[in-house]
Amino acid sequence: EHFMSVISLVGLDCPPELILQRYTLRSHGFLFLKKDYTLWFALPLLVVSNIATALWNFQDTVIILFSMGLTSRYRRLNKYVAEICSDDNKDDQQNSKKETVKIYSWRKTREVYVNQAKLVRKVDTAVGPIILLTSFGNFYFICLQLFLGITQGINGASTLDLAYYVVSLLWLVTRFTWMILAAAEVNVQSKAALHDLYKYSSNCYNLEVNRLQNQLRKDYVAISGMGFFSINRNIILQMASAMLTYELILIQFDDK
Repeated sequence: EHFMSVISLVGLDCPPELILQRYTLRSHGFLFLKKDYTLWFALPLLVVSNIATALWNFQDTVIILFSMGLTSRYRRLNKYVAEICSDDNKDDQQNSKKETVKIYSWRKTREVYVNQAKLVRKVDTAVGPIILLTSFGNFYFICLQLFLGITQGINGASTLDLAYYVVSLLWLVTRFTWMILAAAEVNVQSKAALHDLYKYSSNCYNLEVNRLQNQLRKDYVAISGMGFFSINRNIILQMASAMLTYELILIQFDDK
């Protein structure tokens, strides 16, 4: 995507000796005029720009990796609970014995879920500013790309510019959606064990199982953007609705 951005700004007809100058003036023309251009000013600017682009993409990767790690831990816990419930239900049906899982074992399982929720909140505190920053940035640039495509049109654009616009927009939407889905999976997996607990045999039911059910049902665990918003699957539709609303407002003001 970044490579196509460079090609789109420079063009295929640019002489090799003018590539850096044309790219710098077109991408950062708001900083200086053509008469102020110097090689010693363009090189540091190019380095800083590439570092900023890499960090911008790296932010989403960090959030996705943290989310995948937390989700993986939840899945292992949920798998353990599912196996216990399945084994006890089978024994109860086959042997007709009213045996219960040791209360101590279920208490330890509940405490593990408590510690896992604490871990999610610690990670949320650490990466919350990054989530807020990258969500705002992705939201802004997606709206900007849509606005420019609608108002300026793409009918008169060259094939290269059109390809860059489509790839850039798809990359932004895909990356942002992937990040949201990865982070939202933490919230989904934090309650996934309830499905197996609700099917747990009444003959094996005990106080600790009831406490675990109440804990998973009432304790809201999710990654957030510094507490301003929590990331779950519903937020994708909310953001899509907000983007549509902003686009309509911007188009109306642009017409005036």
